[in-house]
Amino acid sequence: MKNMKIFTSSLLILFLSNVSVLSDITASAPTNIIQKIATASSFTSTAQSTTQNASQIQQTTNNVISAKEIKKTVQEDAKKFGLLINEAALSNLTGEESNETQLVAINAQENVLSGSTELKPNLDTIVYDTGLMTLAKEGGHYNNDNTNTIFDTSAGAQQARIKVYVDFKRKVLFGEIESRVTLSGASQMINTKNGGAKAIVSLPVDGELTHTVVSSTGKILLNSSEPYAWLDKHATTSLVRADGSLAPYYDSSERADMLKNVSHGTGGDGNVYVGARFVTAGNGTAGQSTASFEATHAAVGSSASQFAAGVVRYSATATTKASKYTEELPK
Repeated sequence: MKNMKIFTSSLLILFLSNVSVLSDITASAPTNIIQKIATASSFTSTAQSTTQNASQIQQTTNNVISAKEIKKTVQEDAKKFGLLINEAALSNLTGEESNETQLVAINAQENVLSGSTELKPNLDTIVYDTGLMTLAKEGGHYNNDNTNTIFDTSAGAQQARIKVYVDFKRKVLFGEIESRVTLSGASQMINTKNGGAKAIVSLPVDGELTHTVVSSTGKILLNSSEPYAWLDKHATTSLVRADGSLAPYYDSSERADMLKNVSHGTGGDGNVYVGARFVTAGNGTAGQSTASFEATHAAVGSSASQFAAGVVRYSATATTKASKYTEELPK
């Protein structure tokens, strides 16, 4: 069967009872907690990032969470809320090896609100807001975009903001990503993609939201026209896996559809693939959001390796505290 399009994602946050407002987002040097969470979800870590990219990582907490504390939080919260424990994600987050994929919790039930686009935040909702982030070009396996440049390289040309709403009474999350994409020689394209509600089913949570911005119109591509994303969610919300290979697709046809969509080479549509990734350990822990813009220099008809080698990626990461929703959304 074909893979489902990934428009919403599972994530988990337990709120802090003593937190009432969102913290201001301030740029600062990366810290141990940023590196630990980044490694857990295989975002480009601070050690792998360029100096420019690392300087874009924004945070609101410097608390270092030990593996023991993370595991304790996950176990207690999973039991309390009747959720699953994702052992693979937990081992990545703690830095410990595990051969297990997940543990099944008793009394986990299907959530009838999953998929709803009508949910609104209430007094039981927790808000995570990155504020507007400036994205920086990534190096490593990604194309340097120095020839026939796809993205505008001027300061502040690529920006994004991720908001995530988590409700434990309803066991759902929903959210949005605002993207401000600027291609070389073009005007900035500003859009907001809203993700439908997703049931919270496991801890720690690692979720993503992806979509296409059409360069010819400056708008978000209709869901019905959106190409299928990669076959399985992998370490990074990216067209390219952490080892530099192309993310796998159900078949060559689906891969070709995505290539045509994001190709800025011969025969391509010249669009941009926008991604949002959120990860957190559990009750009281910080949430990390990563926004990304991607496109490829590879021409339509290119091989998988050529597709991957041509991918250009801009990204930014913010770590934010949980804020309990009051009667007005934080600005």
